[in-house]
Amino acid sequence: MAMASPTARLRNAVALILVTSVTGTLLGVNAGASVPPTVLRGTVTKVVDGDTLRISARGFETTVRLIGVDTPETKRPGYPVQCGGPAAAAETARLLPLGVAVRLESDPSQDVRDRYGRFLAYAYRAGRGGAVGSVNYRLVRTGFAKTYVYGRIPFRHAGQFLRAEIAAKKARLGVWGPPCNGNTLKPQRPATPTTPTTPTIPTTPTTPTTTGGTSTGACDPNYSGACIPPPPPDLDCGEISARRFQVVGVDVHHFDTDGDGIACEGAT
Repeated sequence: MAMASPTARLRNAVALILVTSVTGTLLGVNAGASVPPTVLRGTVTKVVDGDTLRISARGFETTVRLIGVDTPETKRPGYPVQCGGPAAAAETARLLPLGVAVRLESDPSQDVRDRYGRFLAYAYRAGRGGAVGSVNYRLVRTGFAKTYVYGRIPFRHAGQFLRAEIAAKKARLGVWGPPCNGNTLKPQRPATPTTPTTPTIPTTPTTPTTTGGTSTGACDPNYSGACIPPPPPDLDCGEISARRFQVVGVDVHHFDTDGDGIACEGAT
């Protein structure tokens, strides 16, 4: 069966959400509005792939499927590793390293578990919440994942996720840029081996710059208007002195919480 293009898929998802929202308003229904989410707290024990992980909670290990997102396959039996899959898995592992505390919240508009028994949830690090604070949203906004609506029932934050996907696609981030160019069904190309080169010794020593108390010899090219050190570690706005600088590439530190291209604009 012919697959819809990424543009057609995104257009259809937006139309579905608009129709569902209008229908719900006319009927006076807000799915899941009176039902609180199921909350699970634990620590990360394994990142399976870009949208699946395992946590230890209440003395048991639970498999978690990140809700509202879909990343390219890396470990599906009988399928090749898909374009962008290893990068998505690496990004999820960076955002949710082993042993880190995580809060998981279900979506009242969706099932708590899927047919495989996986807990369907938004994943949050300490101090974060809402749509843009979730790891799910970050994966979409940086182009490592696409928005995924299951069973034609939009999840609670579907509108914000789709807007983030449109922004990532426009900026050609992650799977929207080369080599995938939006087509994550094609196999991942093997890495091209490089010829080792002899390191050169600089003749003029460079002076490291200091940003928010962190000394570094380089500025991350993803930001303009401030010298921000590249990760690791993952920085927050409260850990740097710069304010209202531009995100010109991938927001690797996730400073731009509202996705408008301006980082740390509301920080004090």
